[in-house]
Amino acid sequence: MRIQRFSGNGVPHKTLLELFQAEGIFLPADCGGRGVCGKCRVRFLSGAPEAVEEEIERLSPEQLEEGIRLACRTRPEGAFAVEWEQNEEAIEVESIDIPEEASTGNGAGRTDRGKGNRRVAVDIGTTTIAAALVDAQSGQVLAAETGINHQRSFGADVISRIQATNDGKGEELRQLAERDIRNLITNLGEDPETVPTVIAGNTTMEHLLRGLSCTTLGVVPFTPVDISLHRERNRLFLPGISTFIGADIVSGIVSVGMDVSNEICMLIDLGTNGEMAIGNKEKILTASTAAGPAFEGGNISCGVAGIPGAISRVTITDGKVAYETIGGKEPVGLCGTGVLEVMYELLKEEIVDETGLMDDGYVEEGYSVAGDIVFTDKDIREVQLAKSAIRAGAETLMKEFGVGYGDVSRLYLAGGFGQKIDLTKAAGIGILPKELVGKTVAVGNSSLSGAIMVAAEESVSERFLKAISVASEVGLSDSVIFQDLFMQHMFFE
Repeated sequence: MRIQRFSGNGVPHKTLLELFQAEGIFLPADCGGRGVCGKCRVRFLSGAPEAVEEEIERLSPEQLEEGIRLACRTRPEGAFAVEWEQNEEAIEVESIDIPEEASTGNGAGRTDRGKGNRRVAVDIGTTTIAAALVDAQSGQVLAAETGINHQRSFGADVISRIQATNDGKGEELRQLAERDIRNLITNLGEDPETVPTVIAGNTTMEHLLRGLSCTTLGVVPFTPVDISLHRERNRLFLPGISTFIGADIVSGIVSVGMDVSNEICMLIDLGTNGEMAIGNKEKILTASTAAGPAFEGGNISCGVAGIPGAISRVTITDGKVAYETIGGKEPVGLCGTGVLEVMYELLKEEIVDETGLMDDGYVEEGYSVAGDIVFTDKDIREVQLAKSAIRAGAETLMKEFGVGYGDVSRLYLAGGFGQKIDLTKAAGIGILPKELVGKTVAVGNSSLSGAIMVAAEESVSERFLKAISVASEVGLSDSVIFQDLFMQHMFFE
């Protein structure tokens, strides 16, 4: 974590966040600049504008007096100077398995043997981007790099970014993703212009990177411009199924072997969009739920990404809170696993009941996990909505497929959150069914894993096309089954 400073001059009708975006300065804005998340805080050292309504609602009088403002709401006029804490660059991402003799960063620990056989696999996630260097001859992963997706400054979820693109910011978003990917490839010791690169991402992320219109992605009937297997210069873009089921999920389906399995298995990506699939080599059903970014720290009042100081483990015993933070640093907020564990512990201690209602003593101020890191009744609602959407979506797919828990041979959890959660606590609050805990396997970044398979052997892309041919999407928005299950699972187990 470090303090950054910026001095400049205001531009009429421009917010500070917009000025930062124009200058290429990264500042997270989980809500997409709507003034509701309070995450884009800065402190004016000089030239502080008068506070506006949203700032008065979300900041204390003491903070306002200190010059603290929300970058997405404040509009500086004339000369000003601000400072803010920059910690998002250190977001923790899921680990990528590489051989012991390999190393990340500028190709350290590698030789130039077989350089012509090298390929790069890339996963463009909504929060982070990961890249792996692959020896196509041996199939070995030589090195890996991960970094933040700087499009996050336009919002934590795809809806915010679609809106930003449709508001004329598409080229800015494309350039951010392009720069992030190029930096990772360069850090791997390769030339982004020439090294063959395989790219997987959700449909919105691939559209943004390719500069495709997002106009139809956010409105009925949600039609993508192009989700085919597509080659562009030295890049191969992997195919998706729909606007909501992108190449990242197809990549996951292939990487866990669902597309070649005789047994029925499930894949759930516990990210912002809550995508999931069930099936085998004969038939695959997919769905996407509006889970929101609650389990990535977004939409939570004290939520942060997986950065140093993020509370990731929590235990409450006899009213006393014990916690662990990423890197052992001073606590700065709750990341996704921390949110899940606080919720579980509050239920266990009966501070929150099965309906999500807090004890009277905590309703007004919330529950203090550490100092001013407070879990509120609004945060409980966010968790309820997210966990209910995921659980109801999974059970809807099972019903549509005509199977029960006993028929599912394996449940694969994809994504960094799925890799790190305590399965018992996840089942305890109802994200996962208790019946499948013993069959659950965390697979990390399955999107990148599938891209690595194609980078190692391009003919694997045929499996993507085959999987798509037997797959179909179940629309949940108008599903009576989903709606009934969603209401049922709003209660905690």
